[in-house]
Amino acid sequence: MSDAVKLKSENEELKKENEHLRKIISGYENVLKLNEQELENASEIITMYEHIVEFTRVEMKDMTETVKAREQISALSRSELLEALGRIKQLDEQNRKLREKKHSKE
Repeated sequence: MSDAVKLKSENEELKKENEHLRKIISGYENVLKLNEQELENASEIITMYEHIVEFTRVEMKDMTETVKAREQISALSRSELLEALGRIKQLDEQNRKLREKKHSKE
């Protein structure tokens, strides 16, 4: 085999190997692109969860404030009710005294 034929054969083998390596590199590039897209998607998902957590935190804060407000209203209502009952007792006592006074004058 002459040197030219040998070189031509080696050149063909190198071309095939080069083409094979290009395909491997292309495959790695595709995998890399997919991984980058997956990372971007994961980052977007994380951001969405962060927004959900923040929304939930604000919602919980609002609910807590609502519960506190309702408790305060209930406490006021209870206080007002106790005051009203106390006033009713006072009025009943005054009425009883007035009736006694009226009966004692008769």
